[in-house]
Amino acid sequence: MKLLFGTIVFLSVLFLSCEDAEYDLNNPNDPENMDLDPPALFFHPGEINTKLDSSFTVQLYGLKLGPTAASHLDIRYERNSVRVDSVIADTFFQNLNEPFQVIIDDEENLDIFLYLLPDTLSDQNEGGTWSLATIHFTAISTGGSELLYGEDTRLRDANNDSVRIKSFGTGFINVE
Repeated sequence: MKLLFGTIVFLSVLFLSCEDAEYDLNNPNDPENMDLDPPALFFHPGEINTKLDSSFTVQLYGLKLGPTAASHLDIRYERNSVRVDSVIADTFFQNLNEPFQVIIDDEENLDIFLYLLPDTLSDQNEGGTWSLATIHFTAISTGGSELLYGEDTRLRDANNDSVRIKSFGTGFINVE
């Protein structure tokens, strides 16, 4: 009798504890929740809230990109609100050699040229979802600043053929 009662209690506890967990899967930083049609480029994080004179970073991300050997990232931002401190090539263009980069920060926009240097294994990466570059900013005045990929943004494969990009995400910097 005790064995039967113990078995019933054990099975009752086991049955009641076997509910499926319910998760709220609407993370705004998840590329699947950004209304992007891959292959795409976007900013991560998409929205930044910061304070005057503080430093912060923004990653330039690719979503399900094809194999790529080079990029020209034409980044538009409000120069009166934020200042570019540095730009660093990220994991998308890493192989046995460090990527070659050229940064031109002029009156119109920030042009970032990244090149995967060929090694003995490959002359382009395999594509995928990775960070192409990280921009380090400093907030220099209060207000809002939109981040955009400009019309000159291009990706190229090892044969210098265009790598298709279907959609571009935007970003927003709010300086208090």
